[in-house]
Amino acid sequence: MRKVGIDLRKLILISCLITFIGITPVQAENKDKGYEMMLEDIIYSFLSPLESKAIKDYFGEIYLSDFCRFVNVKTKPDQAYRYEITYQFITYERAIMPPYHLFTLKVENKSPVDWVIKDVKVRKLAENEDYTKMCRKPRVVWQSKRIREVPTKELP
Repeated sequence: MRKVGIDLRKLILISCLITFIGITPVQAENKDKGYEMMLEDIIYSFLSPLESKAIKDYFGEIYLSDFCRFVNVKTKPDQAYRYEITYQFITYERAIMPPYHLFTLKVENKSPVDWVIKDVKVRKLAENEDYTKMCRKPRVVWQSKRIREVPTKELP
């Protein structure tokens, strides 16, 4: 009788360990991904004036837009804080109504605060293309009329 109790305890202990070890990496990966998305949103918010300029130059007026993704980020090793960033965003009319246009914007900075548009490509999406599969929602989550802040690391 006693041997059965010990075996059952070992089985439960081993099951708990396997479950704990199996879940831990997924949680760490999700936290890292959330932090990465938050940093993307910060960069995107700094580039939004260039986005507005590209939209106005193309349409003649400002349209609503949503960030899709960063396509490429290059550094210029010979110069500190110099970057070339290519990213995509979607434009739409009114409350997420078609027609949708996918903008691919390439920007670079001449100094840490002086960003310029280097290239703009625009493609009108077909009716059967689902822009939600190309774009992601911003990291800030709205809940009951207030913003739930994304956990951040404390600054020293």
